[in-house]
Amino acid sequence: MKPTESVLEIRRTPFDFGLSEAQEQRALRLHADSIVFDWLSQHVGGPYIFAALPEELRAEFATMMAAPKATWEVYRRATHWPYELALQGRSSILEEWYRLSGLTCGAHNIELIEPGRKEKPFDAARRYGSLPWLRYITTADEVRRAKRDRVVSMYGNCQPVRPIPRDLGVIDEAYTRGLRSLMLTYNRMDHVGVGCTERVDAGLSMFGVDVVKHCNSLGIIVDTSHCGHLTTLDACRQSKSPVNANHTCAKALCDVARAKSDEALKAIADTGGVIGIVTVPFFVSKRRRPGMDAVLDHIEYVADLVGWKHVSLGTDWPNQVPDETQRVVLGPILTELGFRDEDRIDVTDRVRGFDDYRELPNITRGLVSRGWSDEQIIGVLGQNALRVFEQVCG
Repeated sequence: MKPTESVLEIRRTPFDFGLSEAQEQRALRLHADSIVFDWLSQHVGGPYIFAALPEELRAEFATMMAAPKATWEVYRRATHWPYELALQGRSSILEEWYRLSGLTCGAHNIELIEPGRKEKPFDAARRYGSLPWLRYITTADEVRRAKRDRVVSMYGNCQPVRPIPRDLGVIDEAYTRGLRSLMLTYNRMDHVGVGCTERVDAGLSMFGVDVVKHCNSLGIIVDTSHCGHLTTLDACRQSKSPVNANHTCAKALCDVARAKSDEALKAIADTGGVIGIVTVPFFVSKRRRPGMDAVLDHIEYVADLVGWKHVSLGTDWPNQVPDETQRVVLGPILTELGFRDEDRIDVTDRVRGFDDYRELPNITRGLVSRGWSDEQIIGVLGQNALRVFEQVCG
């Protein structure tokens, strides 16, 4: 596929919203013309990109993953394998699927490195920056330029599955590698604050307050997606810049630990930040295999509560690995990550209408079906996120 972007290249997917032909055309035009910004895109392929590869490449992947250990390195290697194929000129499927999604800007992970650690962090920007259709960015204008140039862009994000090191210089170093959004905690309690699955909640520590202030001084967005309730509120009180929950959902609709209460959603919006809504099935619904309507319900609930200008996208699912890799590699480390039985993590479940990232236009189609205006849809797709990104990062 040529590196162009048009209405015709965005796949119309079969999820039935009952749209008329005129509504379908409006949705396609909106999605193609908008800046589409996803705070936590998990790459493009979901599990299906591997099945779509030629047989010899599927066999090569299977050999690579034979008897894998359950480690983050193995998981990262599996996730990035389609990028490796693109880099080697052996497959164009990754680019093709990104273009079908209509994504303008997604996220790539930037790890915080403990002082004294010898091994170098994986650097996606350095590894894949030579791909002509992919660009790593640090400013809002670079996102706009990527849209004009019809390339996919990625900004630097960190979810600290390992606690943020007790050295603020680590954050400075990550900033030089492109970090522009830092989540304060993962699920458990650490020396920054308390995560959402911990048995108690104590808010931010004194060091956590320093981390917030340091992010403010550098121009890094403070993210509270996995943070506990009091930690989220503390971050909103302490930050002088907008605070996000860039991949979450509404607790009022689905009472899970990863969801945000009305109080937290209002506090985030009061800072000027945005709430990115996930497409993680077990966070948006208590039913297995929920449909896209469940995701749209969360978007509308948050919009009604705090205003549509504070709603954005933070899909966070599905991961770009086959289901078997999810089960064998990710499944065993869920406890290490702080997830519990009551969190109902099902690593192979997906939202109907969002089985892989090519179905990103279904969010636009769904908002059209619910009577949203062009301005509101354009805002949720990317302009709301871009406003915060520009205010904090430049």
